[in-house]
Amino acid sequence: MKKTLLGAVGLAGLVVGATAIGGTGGAADHLDAPRAQSNPALDINDVYAFQSPTNPDNSVFIMTVNPLAGILSGTEFDERGAYRLHIDNDGDAKTDVLIPISFEDRNGDGTQEMRVHGFNTDDVGTAFSLRGGGTAWAGLADDPFFFDLAGFQDGLNFTGDDTLAGTNVSAIVLELPSSRVTDGDPNIGVWATTATQQGGGGRVDQVGRPAINTVLIGSDDKDAFNRTSTTDQLEVWGPKVNAAIAGLSSQANADALTPILLPDILTFDTSNPAGFLNGRGLADDVIDAELALLTEGALAGDGVDANDVPFLDVFPYLAPPHATGVDES
Repeated sequence: MKKTLLGAVGLAGLVVGATAIGGTGGAADHLDAPRAQSNPALDINDVYAFQSPTNPDNSVFIMTVNPLAGILSGTEFDERGAYRLHIDNDGDAKTDVLIPISFEDRNGDGTQEMRVHGFNTDDVGTAFSLRGGGTAWAGLADDPFFFDLAGFQDGLNFTGDDTLAGTNVSAIVLELPSSRVTDGDPNIGVWATTATQQGGGGRVDQVGRPAINTVLIGSDDKDAFNRTSTTDQLEVWGPKVNAAIAGLSSQANADALTPILLPDILTFDTSNPAGFLNGRGLADDVIDAELALLTEGALAGDGVDANDVPFLDVFPYLAPPHATGVDES
């Protein structure tokens, strides 16, 4: 379907105003909470973790920010913000491996530099090697998330139209030897956070699995959920998440799923190439999987089964950005 810039602007309004199952929010974790909406460069859209298709001894971690980059938001990373990848490698929901990432325009020419603290530094848009092995890249890319948001807003009457087709995000991609993030056991937990020095500072967003905050946390609680430590999420938010799931299916399903979906951590067996719920690959149809789980099969999916453009087979794996922020094919 041909998309125009005017159509994309209308799409931006749809994302901002969309009503999710559990409260007001955007697609996946795009624009999921008020504080994130106020700083799109620190608004985490999605987190991915999967075995490298080019080296099974490596794991790939991707964080996307700036929903509808170039249309609703800019394309730059926040130079006063902190981007963090968290790894739990012993199953206690606590951070065992922390990878901080920051950005700076060191030359004053508008070119940002990506710093993977403790690993290496290079310009945004350039793939560069990391000390101890691995590769990093950050830049503008096609939004890999695919979903019929309009149908979601229209009482779950899906049409199979990918609302985010032709749109871009800013992405951070790391490929690391799995041995650097595991501790003898290939099973890890993955989540990402952002924080800012502005407006009193503190946490802006926190994402593990897709759409947990968007779908299962009410509008007034979304910022508070993002500020809650993963170790406390089940205790603090378990009752509300349980009630939200029960409203979509049954109490038995809610009781079974609540301790799986909380804490909001993406569980990943680094030795296994299978996708979601094992980690999350770029091509995984996570919305279909989650709709089926949350509704006990009553909703099989949204009719959007793949991204609008193919992903790359090599690092950084994301599809290149659309030239104007929209698909003009």
